[in-house]
Amino acid sequence: MGFTAPIYFLFSAFLLLVILMYFFRKQYEKKAIPSVLLWQEWMNEFEAQAWWRKLQHHLLLYLQLLALLFLIFTLTQPFFEKEGIEGDHIVFIVDTSASMTALEGEKSRLELAKEKMVQTLDKVDHQEMTVIVAKETPEILLERSQSQKEVVELVENLGPSYVSANVMDSLNMAKSLLGEENGNIQLLTDNFSKEASLELHKNTTFFAHNIGHSHANFAVETFGVTMRENKVVGVVTVKNEGDASAELNLSIFNDQEEVLLEISETVEGNKVKTIYLEELPPATMYRAVVSGDKQYKLDNELFAFLGQQQDPKVYVHKEIHPFARKAVEIASTNVIHLSSNSAEEIKFDGVHLIKGVERSDWPSGPKLVFLSGEDGEDEVVLSGEVSASMADPLMQSVEMENVYVEKAFSSKEFSSLDVVASRGETPLILSGIYEGDPIIVVTFELGSSDWPLHPGFPLFMFHSIQELTQNKGMLGYFYPGQTMDYFPASDVKKAEILDKDDKVVFSYETFEQPMKLPLTPGLYTLRETMDQTEESRTFTIMLEESEKSIKTEESFTISAVSSGDQEKETTTSINISYLFLLLALVVLLVEWEVYRRGISN
Repeated sequence: MGFTAPIYFLFSAFLLLVILMYFFRKQYEKKAIPSVLLWQEWMNEFEAQAWWRKLQHHLLLYLQLLALLFLIFTLTQPFFEKEGIEGDHIVFIVDTSASMTALEGEKSRLELAKEKMVQTLDKVDHQEMTVIVAKETPEILLERSQSQKEVVELVENLGPSYVSANVMDSLNMAKSLLGEENGNIQLLTDNFSKEASLELHKNTTFFAHNIGHSHANFAVETFGVTMRENKVVGVVTVKNEGDASAELNLSIFNDQEEVLLEISETVEGNKVKTIYLEELPPATMYRAVVSGDKQYKLDNELFAFLGQQQDPKVYVHKEIHPFARKAVEIASTNVIHLSSNSAEEIKFDGVHLIKGVERSDWPSGPKLVFLSGEDGEDEVVLSGEVSASMADPLMQSVEMENVYVEKAFSSKEFSSLDVVASRGETPLILSGIYEGDPIIVVTFELGSSDWPLHPGFPLFMFHSIQELTQNKGMLGYFYPGQTMDYFPASDVKKAEILDKDDKVVFSYETFEQPMKLPLTPGLYTLRETMDQTEESRTFTIMLEESEKSIKTEESFTISAVSSGDQEKETTTSINISYLFLLLALVVLLVEWEVYRRGISN
């Protein structure tokens, strides 16, 4: 405890003044009385009383002295010192990546980092605070707040993002926020190395709190399956991050969660081992799981999909333009040219390129249709600029804006399809679902356009075949925090993302923006709801390679140049003058009550 203005203790002289005033209080007059027997009896009783009972006769004096003493303490501005933290502006950078979910005892590294942050907040004294989350693109959650309560509530609600932490960009953001002011950067992570090249301002103090310790850890590095000679084979690479050799168990599951294979392997410390899988039972999806570690299990599994192993069959009907025939041969290696439009061709299973075929004779399955006006469509002379939806997969690198189209055919039959490209108000390319099958419609004759001469035309044919034959049961692989460009068919009313327990994670009814994907690694399902049917496709969120390690670094500090080369202890003061002022007020109230009772008696 200390005093900011101890000079005010000189006012203690007033305590003597109060005592002297009692010596000059009113003197009693001398009078003759018939007897002092009653006084003698009272004096005998008074002298027999305990000392603390005698003090009651001067209670007002003591209360006045006490009140005055408290007021003097208030003037001296007493304070308590506690451990403080340097800097006028403190920037917290928090790593919320997947490795921060690794356990250290009963708590995760992120929970320990949050506790460390709260402990640091106890040292803050009217300083500005900023909180940054070190994601791939750093995010400022709170800027220049002086409310410890606000920061604590923010920290308590902070959860893992599972994305890799971009610490260097976060530090650069913190340095730009601090500028030349006296600043303090508190980094809470698990593996920031002291060897990293940091260029800090001379007024900036830096603390790297690397949470946790290095542990033995198993991880599935890669996992893939393929079809070879009508047999499913696979390969798995596993890593032992510990220093000593260890035995791990590898299990392979199918999409029905049936165990297909179990293997025990010994992997040397800090080594990667490749395991080959022969003759796996057929399945659309496989899951590889390793077991044997406890601290970090997010990197213990990977999913692999058995995708389409060869190009789909593409049936090119009789009237197709020669340039389109040549382009589709470039786009696919499995092209079949048909010499007639007989009814038997309807049974062919594959993608059909058709032109001049009556709608009633269209084959089932995915189709790329070139309109010709033979089926009653109205011919329209075009005007205006050609525009295209560049976000649509069909238009990637196609540059449709440079294409000249003179005439096109208009039909209300395809009004429900999505417009991919148009000139003026007339659609040039449409896509969507027609009579239950995926379809792409080109509304103009290739002969009345220079499009086949553009380098983007073969690309369009390639994108069309890929779009029409995409694996409807699988979406693919994504990382935490990614978004997906989602272009549903026109009859899709709602899209939902479900986790492995069939619990809805996200639900969408409008599709103007890219679809946000889950953060937590695992297997998910995209369920599309149409008017009368539902379709589901699976995808997986997997960890980035940098998040398959839980090794840590030693914590370290870089002191500001202005505060010296060595780390020094900083303290902050808590003024407690108001406590003595309140005590003085209470004593004065007690004195007033004692005086009132004495007068009334």
